[in-house]
Amino acid sequence: MDNAYYLYEAMNDFRKAQIANRAKYLEKKKSLDKYVGSAGYADDLKKIQDERNQANAAARAACKAKIDPIFKAMHEANSKRIITAPSEDAVRILTVVKMMKKPSKVFMDAVANSLEGNALALAALDTIMHDAWKDDPDRLERIIPNYSDGRVAKELNPQVVAVAINDLQRTCNRILEGSGANRIREMGADRSQRVHGGQYDPDTLPQEPEYASEADFYKREGHVDFSLFVAAVNGGTVNE
Repeated sequence: MDNAYYLYEAMNDFRKAQIANRAKYLEKKKSLDKYVGSAGYADDLKKIQDERNQANAAARAACKAKIDPIFKAMHEANSKRIITAPSEDAVRILTVVKMMKKPSKVFMDAVANSLEGNALALAALDTIMHDAWKDDPDRLERIIPNYSDGRVAKELNPQVVAVAINDLQRTCNRILEGSGANRIREMGADRSQRVHGGQYDPDTLPQEPEYASEADFYKREGHVDFSLFVAAVNGGTVNE
């Protein structure tokens, strides 16, 4: 089952609807400009705002009905995956590295590159790295990498995928409830409003564009490697 594509398709359909509803609203609003200040202007403006809100609500509900089962299917597919066992060389490397007191990031990067992209070995390396530096007083200032997140992996371990699915679900829900404006610009406008007062109109801000492709969706909204995530949530075995 192509869970990853169905999610992208549902979210992109919602964005297309939201963009179309905004364009229709702004066109009708522009036609009302000549009546600003008249007795019926406020009522007419509210009417087209309500029409837009209702259209967005319908698109939101339709999208939500599609994506909630998809996220469930993603978790189910991830739970059934088979993880490849690390090679004997990888196990020997990890055994020796575990004896080291404070391995540097540069050294551990080289170790990670030697583990053949194996998810289980990289997860073990993450544990070794975090345990080695857990008592360091400057730990928060140091860069403690997570090698199992896809940068050097050929597969993602199930825990990384489960977290990524949950993060993506929260992101999608925020998009469904959002105005469609560029999220960074809207956060800035919202902060300015809280500090300086006044009001801002999300329609005057740059808008989030449609997704150009499935890969574009996961690049913009996901936090792990696209191809590895897709392989994990679509129900296939890893390293096929």
